[in-house]
Amino acid sequence: MSRVSVVMIVKNEEAVLGRCLESVKEADEIIICDTGSTDGTLEIARQYTDKVFTDYVWTDHFANARNHAKSKATGDWILSIDADEILTCPFRTVREATTLGFMAVNVKMTAEHGPASTFWFPRLFLRSPNVWWEGAVHNHLSVMGEDVGAVTITFGYSPAHAQDRLRSLRILEKEVAEHPDCVRERFYLGREYFYRGMHDKALPMLGRYVQQSRFLAEKAEAFLTMARAYWDLRMPDDARDACVQALIINPHFKEACQFMAILAGDGSGNARWQRNADQWNRLAETADNEGILFLRT
Repeated sequence: MSRVSVVMIVKNEEAVLGRCLESVKEADEIIICDTGSTDGTLEIARQYTDKVFTDYVWTDHFANARNHAKSKATGDWILSIDADEILTCPFRTVREATTLGFMAVNVKMTAEHGPASTFWFPRLFLRSPNVWWEGAVHNHLSVMGEDVGAVTITFGYSPAHAQDRLRSLRILEKEVAEHPDCVRERFYLGREYFYRGMHDKALPMLGRYVQQSRFLAEKAEAFLTMARAYWDLRMPDDARDACVQALIINPHFKEACQFMAILAGDGSGNARWQRNADQWNRLAETADNEGILFLRT
């Protein structure tokens, strides 16, 4: 049976770290790379492992930190988890997934709080020089994950995030400024602007992204975000155009169908508009979300 290393990067996570480590304590080893904690994080970490490292100097680049932590692991496989997450399947399920013959396995990620949100992401991967982390903020592996096994992680929100609320925005703006040809970072920077209500910046950023991207699931998500931004700005024609683009990419996108119903006048009291909205809602009922990036309810 393969040895599995749990690998983490942490900073000031005393409020949530113990719960996370309790969920993965059956791992063959736990590697914790601390990037500058000033609270009780290290004391909690050392209750679960003697492999706690403090030699990394934070550079506003998550992939660099994750790759540094990865370099400390000795297991055959690595399970990457954050302090505000918990493994919600038995650890034997992780071990079983390592026997399926792939280099990386997609893990089902589900939100603990707020609107239900689910997505699949490669968090379990072979410890190999051919597998590494990329991306300054929204990291991804150098290889694709496979939709096999039944590994599940629930993600929450760490209180430590409040100590640097602008971190993601700062890093993404820096990445886009320094690498004008980057694509994926434009998507996440556009979303960051949107969620902060900065629609005047979100729309041109996402507009350039959709012209460059070939990742259809992400591209459909970008068009839906643009549609919501236009709607917030009371630009309904542009909102409908953007939402239709999302559906052209993926007609199975239930959330986009539902938003088109709103854009068509669902609940407006106008009989003609409502007839169109009802049709979009009927289409939403048959949409199965195949190929979407994020599943939200």
